[in-house]
Parts: sequence; structure tokens; C-alpha cells
Amino acid sequence: MGRMMDRIEQISRRLKLRQLSVLAAVVQCGSMAKAAERLAITQPVVSKAIADLENTLGVRLLDRGPKGVEARLLVRRR
Repeated sequence: MGRMMDRIEQISRRLKLRQLSVLAAVVQCGSMAKAAERLAITQPVVSKAIADLENTLGVRLLDRGPKGVEARLLVRRR
């Protein structure tokens, strides 16, 4: 339990609200380019925010394909 709490605390220190808002825009728009346009930032900034968030959490959040992106279904197995 202690290791889990340490990991949660570590994530909370590294997690940025901006990354979450970028993730929400990408999921809503279905594309990093469209999300970038909507947020008035460049597509590389969107890609970096998503990559940083995935790295912080240690999990891939989006499925990327030729027709855009979709949120991954994350299932925890017991």
C-alpha cells in the first residue's frame, strides 16, 4: 500500500492541468491537429503534452491511427 501511495503522490506532483485539457480536446476532436487548432497551439505542442502525460502515468492513453485518435479503454485486471 505504501508503494502505491508513493506512486500516486509522485504522479500528482508531475501531472499538469494543461496536459489534461489537451487530452480532453484531443479525445473530443478525434485528432491532434484539430485539437491544436481548437486550443490555438501547434500540433507538436499537443503531441508533446500527450506524450508527457502518458510518460508520467506510465500508460498509453490514445490509440493512434490513420483516421485520427481514440481514447484507449483501460482495464485493470485483478
